[in-house]
This record gives sequence, C-alpha cells and structure tokens, in this order.
Amino acid sequence: MAIDDQTRPVDAPRPRVGRNAELRSPLRYPGGKRQLVPFFVDLLKLNGKSPLDLFIEPFAGGAAVSLHLLAAGLVERVVLADLDPLVYAFWHQACFRTEQLVADIAAADVTLAEWHKLRAAPGKTLREKAYACLFLNRTSYSGILQGRAGPIGGQKQQSKYKIDCRFYKDEIIHRLRQLGELAADGRIAAVRRTDVRATVRWVEETYSQTQRLYYFDPPFWEKGERLYRKAFGHADHKRLAKLLIGLQAPWALSYDYHEEIVDLYRASVQAGGGGHSDLVPVGKPRLHTADLLYCNRHEKRGATELIITNLADVPSEHVNAT
Repeated sequence: MAIDDQTRPVDAPRPRVGRNAELRSPLRYPGGKRQLVPFFVDLLKLNGKSPLDLFIEPFAGGAAVSLHLLAAGLVERVVLADLDPLVYAFWHQACFRTEQLVADIAAADVTLAEWHKLRAAPGKTLREKAYACLFLNRTSYSGILQGRAGPIGGQKQQSKYKIDCRFYKDEIIHRLRQLGELAADGRIAAVRRTDVRATVRWVEETYSQTQRLYYFDPPFWEKGERLYRKAFGHADHKRLAKLLIGLQAPWALSYDYHEEIVDLYRASVQAGGGGHSDLVPVGKPRLHTADLLYCNRHEKRGATELIITNLADVPSEHVNAT
C-alpha cells in the first residue's frame, strides 16, 4: 500500500468515542482554527449539510475543525492530507499505528537535549517522524515546527515555563487513543501525503457520489515561511485560487486577512467561467471576515480572518461582509 493512501486496518478494534465527546487535537498549531468551529457548525446546518457524509481538510495541520465536527456527530467521516512529511507521519501513526506512538510518547525524555537531537534529525521512518513531529510541536515555541522556532523556555531554560510545560503525557495519550478509535471505525477515512491538487483530484475520483465539503486552510499569506515547513509563495496562492474557482463541490476557505487575497479571489471568480446552480454565481464571490482572538501564556492578540466560500448561505452572526 502506498504511504500516501492509508485507510483503517481491517482488524482494528471497534471505537469507544461517543458522539459529543470532547475531542481536541494532540497538536498545537500556529494559526490553528479551533475558533472557527462555531462558524462551520452553523455553516453546515444553514446549508442543509448536517450530518455531512465527508469533510476534507487538504491542509490538515492540527485538524481542529475536522475533529470537533466528527466528535459532535455533524460529519460522518473526514479525509486529512498534509504535504509536510512530519505532519503527515503524525496523522498516519496517530490514526493507524496509535499504540506505537503512545508508547513513544510515554517513554519520551522531555529535555532540551532530546529537542536538539530531534531538531537535527527527525528520523527516517513514519514512526520516527511522527514522534519527532509531536515532540517538537509540544516543546517548541507556539508549536512551530519550522527551524527558526526555539524551545519553550529558551536555550538556557531560565523562564518559569520550561520545555515540558505543554507536554502533558496523560492528556496527549488520551487524545491519541481517541484518534485511533475514530480511525478504527472508519470515521477518519484516509490520511494522505499529497499536495492540494492531488488531494482534490483523489477525493473527486473516489467520493464523487458523496455529499462532501472541503475546508481549505492554506499557509498564511504573510509570514508563512516563518511558521510552516511547507510554506506557500504567491504563485502557489494563485494556483490555489484557480483550483477553487473551478471546483464544483462545496468548499470554504480561510486566510489571514490581506487585501491582495481579496483582490486575487475577486479577479479569479470574475475570470472563472460558468457557474453552478447551488453555488455562488460567477462574478459575485462571497468574501467575509471573522474576528479571532489568539491566546498564549504571554499575550492575547486579535486577528481578522478572511472567509471565502462557494456555499449560498453563510451564518451572519459569525462573519462580516467585505
């Protein structure tokens, strides 16, 4: 089986995760979109797509939205994809080789020496990469895997917050086992290491008859190279816009707000050709903003998120029209 096409093992145990369970991602992710969960809950309901058969995140990252919708019973299955080999390895192992990753986390030596070792050499196998991803994510500043981020507490560990302050082993293991249970029941239908175009192509070929919704959360327009190991250049953002404008399946997109993105999507829609009866007519893009508040131990900062979707109805209580 190809490493980018993993589904649940046939002999996996039955799940124990009930509907409406509290399900949080084991990953701390820069720009994580958990605050957008209420928007997606109402977006599905408003457009008559709850419960939804399939929810797809081609830029999985921490997958906070997918996991909440799964736990709430608002979607039946999700597909996760990420081009970053460490992030992909984490989701693969967490879902389909859960107890291996649990054992590695239970035995982890959460020290600065281990951080430096994994930063220099995150490993070659999926198991090694998954452990390195989760370890570095939980011990690096803001969960950033990109090489510029230092360890929590600094290199001298003189802060009152040491390198292990976010490494709650029991809680992390609990979250991992929840993922394994969902994957064993087929509710995490696939984990793929593919770029956005290949992910969309595979889903459209495999699930063409399935009621589905894509959620695209690409790397930030600004500062993406500082946060992600697989950042986007402007050409990548333009290719994504072209792909989405031509995609007839329902989708929603979130971005860090920037006028260039607004201009890009307005121009792309106007040049996009014919429309589709249940989607936004060409020439009338639906662009909205949402106000988010990001918090860490040191500060709270507000951010404006750009929301773009081809669905006809958007929950007005969560967004502002642009």
